[in-house]
Order: sequence, then structure tokens, then C-alpha cells
Amino acid sequence: MSKIRIIGRNIGFLVLNRLTVAVVTFFLFPFIVGHVGKELYGVYLLVMTITGYLGILDIGVMSALTKYVAEFNGKKDYEKLNKIINASFSFYVLIGVVIALLLFICSAHFSNFFKIEDSNIKIVKQLFFAAGMSAFLVWPLSTFRGAIQGLNLWNIDASVNIIVQIFNAIATFIILSSGYGIVHLFIATQILTISGSIVLFYIVKKKVNLKIIFPYQDIETFKFIFNFSFFMFLGSLINIFLFQVHNLIIGYFISVSAVSIYAVAFNIQNYLRTINSTIGAPAWTIASEMEGRRDHEGQKTLLFKGTKYMSALFLPVILIMFFYAEHFINYWMGKGFSESIVPAKIIILFWLFNGTMELATGMLSAKGIVRAPLFIQLSVAILNIAIGISLIKYLGITAVALGLTVSMVFVGFPLYLKMSLRSLKITFKEYFDKAVKSNLLFYLFVVLLSLVMPKLLYPKNIYFTLVEMAAIYITSILFYYLVLLDKYDRYELKKII
Repeated sequence: MSKIRIIGRNIGFLVLNRLTVAVVTFFLFPFIVGHVGKELYGVYLLVMTITGYLGILDIGVMSALTKYVAEFNGKKDYEKLNKIINASFSFYVLIGVVIALLLFICSAHFSNFFKIEDSNIKIVKQLFFAAGMSAFLVWPLSTFRGAIQGLNLWNIDASVNIIVQIFNAIATFIILSSGYGIVHLFIATQILTISGSIVLFYIVKKKVNLKIIFPYQDIETFKFIFNFSFFMFLGSLINIFLFQVHNLIIGYFISVSAVSIYAVAFNIQNYLRTINSTIGAPAWTIASEMEGRRDHEGQKTLLFKGTKYMSALFLPVILIMFFYAEHFINYWMGKGFSESIVPAKIIILFWLFNGTMELATGMLSAKGIVRAPLFIQLSVAILNIAIGISLIKYLGITAVALGLTVSMVFVGFPLYLKMSLRSLKITFKEYFDKAVKSNLLFYLFVVLLSLVMPKLLYPKNIYFTLVEMAAIYITSILFYYLVLLDKYDRYELKKII
């Protein structure tokens, strides 16, 4: 199967996977709350949140695992590939033990920090104990999810997760309808997650003739992994800090209620980030595989074609959301959140730039370039915070949005792009001509359509707004495919689809 077909297949399955998760969550949420009550469901969410935060102990090993499995698979060097998987597995066994112990501690002391009804304290302890027990298996088995992605089998990962989600929905209905509680539900979801990971283990084992060695003690392999993962970890920390510190700044300088107003703009940004990562993730592992084969010409072609087609899919979403932000926010959140509109539009603007360089920044990681990008991230974070703090008294939450966009557009974007193009020995003119230029007329078409449609058919509610936005997107994509693309481009897109 060609690389274009693989990317298209993987993106399709990733989209289907995330849609399944969204639909299942949408319907299960009121059902679970209705059966277990607000407090116990809140505790359940806190357990999941704390478990998620403990995932920071991963220190970027999952990124390294995925990258090097892809790279050594590209080289057909299955000996080193086995070493990477075994080292990661042993590391995650240790992490699983540490997280389990921390969750056991939470089980004993959680009620000391949070107000819990006396009747629910026993259930809280049981939830944390169950989470701790599952950590012993969940973390080591997560190794094989990273390996599957590194082998560019995102479709299998997505398929297994979709099946797990469907069984999770069925199990939730049966367990709660039968009178069992949140602890039984949690145990069932963890068993399903573990079962899915075991399936992935057997697939990886078959694909690369994997032989698990535990405990794995090759110090050089661990050094090799950590030389990459540590910088990815630091980059993740900066990103977490960068986006979370905004709430602290707003809460300190303005008010706590202003944090909620800013959250609307931030959530829209999060939706765009999810779409962008869904489109870009499969191409990153393909680029890593090409790095293993030293196929630098293939990486160039992937950058040009991938940026052109993926931007054509993503940038219309950004442009449409920009012009419909006022209608969307007013109908979604109500008139009381009108202050969110300008910050949302400002944040959306930076995605016009960020959305065109997902593959470019991914190419840096695929080539193992992780130290220099860390300093760019740090520079962006410092400028971001400096702008926000210096202007917040004058502009309110708009200052924070400006800090994010200005720092990304004028520092992050040009430096990341320059570094990526230099790594592939590509000039900016060549990149612009082959990846961006031919789409400019398409973007203009989307802008015009987004300006005209609300005047012809004024959105009356959130549903009308969403349908109108979807109609513009579909119309634009059809125009792009039927009018702007030549015969060979249409042939390539057919392969992707």
C-alpha cells in the first residue's frame, strides 16, 4: 500500500475513533450521572483526572517509543526495534508501580482534602484502590499502543478502541441498570481497556516477532530513548504551563468569572487543536519511517503534498469558525459570553499559521531534532506571558489572547518553519510554491462564502449555525476538488480517501 493511502486510511480511522468517543461520551454522561449522582460521578472524574496528571511521569517515553519503532521499522532493523519496545515496557512497569502506590495513598487521604459525604468515603477509597490495581497492567500494556502507532497501524489502534468504546457503552448500561455502582463500572472499563491493549500486544508480537525480555537492562537503549524523550517531556511541560497559566493570570488580575469567559475561547482553540492533531499524527510516523530509510526526498514530497492537502482540509474550518465565531458563541453560550468573541477570533487567527506547519514541526521530531525547538517553545512562552501581563489591565482577557497569537505568529511560526525547511534543505520559496501558493484562491473562496452566507441566511440558533458552517465547508471542499485541482491532484486525493 502506498504511503498516501496509508495516511488517508489512518486519518479516516482516527476521525471515526474520535467521533465514536464523542458520541459514546455524549450519551453516557447523563445516563451515568442519573444513576450514580453528581457527587460520585464528580469523584469518578477526579480519579480519572488525577490518574491523567500522574501520566506526566511518562517523561515523553511514549513519543520516543512511537518515533523509534517507526524509524527502525523503516530500516527493517527489528533487533533495535525489539530493544526499544522492551526498554519501554520495563520502564512502564516501573511507572505503573509508582502510579499504583500514589493512587493507594490517594485512597487513604483523598477525603482529607475534598469534601465527601460520609456515606461515599468507602466508595471513594474503593475507586482509588481499583485505579491503583489497574495501573499495574494499564501502564506496561500501553507500550503496545505506542508500538502499533509506530508501525503505522493507526487503523488497528482506532478499530480496537472503537470496539472497546462500544463494549464500554453496553457494559455501562447493563451494570447501572442492574443496580450495581460506580466502582463496578470503573472496574469494567479498566478490564475493557486492558483487554484492548492485550489485543494490540499480540498484533505487535506477530508483526515484528517480538520477544519480551523483563527486566530489560540495556543501559545504552535507555539512554538512547531518554535523549529524545526528555526534551519532548520538557516541551509538553511548557505547553501545559503556557495554556494553564492564562487562567491564573486572568483570575489574579481580573476575576475568577473572567476565567470562565476566557474558557469559551480556549475551548474553541482546543477543538481546533484536536482536529489538527488528528490530521497530522499519522503523517508524523510515516516521516519517522522515512528517516529510518534515509528517504529525505520522500520526506520533502510528504511535506509539500501533506501540507497542501492537510491545510486544504483544516484551514477552511479555521476561516469559517473565524467568521461565525459571534453567532456560534452567542447561540452556544448565550449573550452573557459576548466578551469571549474577540479573544476567540484572535486565538483562531494563530491557527491560520499553526495549521499550515503541523507537518513541518512533525518533521523535526521525525528527524530527532528536539533540543532547538525546546528553546523556541520557551521563547514563545515568555513573550506570551509578558504580553498578557503587561496589557491585561488595559485590554482585559483580550490581552491574554493577543499574547498567545502574537508570540506564536511572530516567533514560533517563523522559527519552527525555518528550522524544518533547513533540516530538509528546502528554501522558503520552494515550500511556498509547492505547498501553499496553489491553495490561496481556495482560501479566498472560503472567506467570500463565509461573508456572504450569513447575510443571505442569517443563523437563528446553534443548530442552524452548525448546519450552515458545515454547508460552507462541504461546498468549499467540492469547489476545491472539482475546480481548483488538476487531474493528478484529484487522483492523489482519491487514493487518500
